Amino acid sequence: MNIEVGYFPKRYYDSNPDAGGFFSFAIEGTTPYVFLMDGFYLPECDENFLPLWMRNMKAFPLYFCAEVSSYWKDEFEHNCKEFNISYRYLTNRYVVTEIQNEKQFKEIFPFYITLGSGNDLVLWSTNKDVFSVEQREWKGNWEGKIAGTVVVKVEVDASIFWIGYDGDNIAVISGQSNFATYKKIIKTFPDFVVPKLCKYE
Repeated sequence: MNIEVGYFPKRYYDSNPDAGGFFSFAIEGTTPYVFLMDGFYLPECDENFLPLWMRNMKAFPLYFCAEVSSYWKDEFEHNCKEFNISYRYLTNRYVVTEIQNEKQFKEIFPFYITLGSGNDLVLWSTNKDVFSVEQREWKGNWEGKIAGTVVVKVEVDASIFWIGYDGDNIAVISGQSNFATYKKIIKTFPDFVVPKLCKYE
């Protein structure tokens, strides 16, 4: 499996939510390591990649924060019940689930791929629940709009993953030292991943 990895220059993003840009949520805290994994289409990529990657990082439990529209709620709640996954609603649109292990991840993640590829917000964090919803002013396509927004609190010992637009990439925001350099990042990948360094200007 081929993956391109590149760090974002700081000018690509800031703490404010950016509709159509990086990122469609608000960020609190310092963001020492922000990078994009690209060159694949998530609905078609190796189904073992992310579960094995999370295992390699000792990332469990994972906390997913997703935008679940009303027409997905029955399926979502059914899946959580079937797979014994606990969840809590932040608002009637945003819901946080706790994924305790690799088995639960494999069972629920195809649902999150469907949401994220349809450009609904899908984020997850390692080891800690770092999500809340607050009123924030937007940039980009919603310039000046003030709305209830998912806020991510970046902590030193946690990483946050975001399914990018159309499921074409995954962005990572991290305070963890194992993402400090390209060489350290690729050491965490499963053996079948063929990485390539990408530079964003």
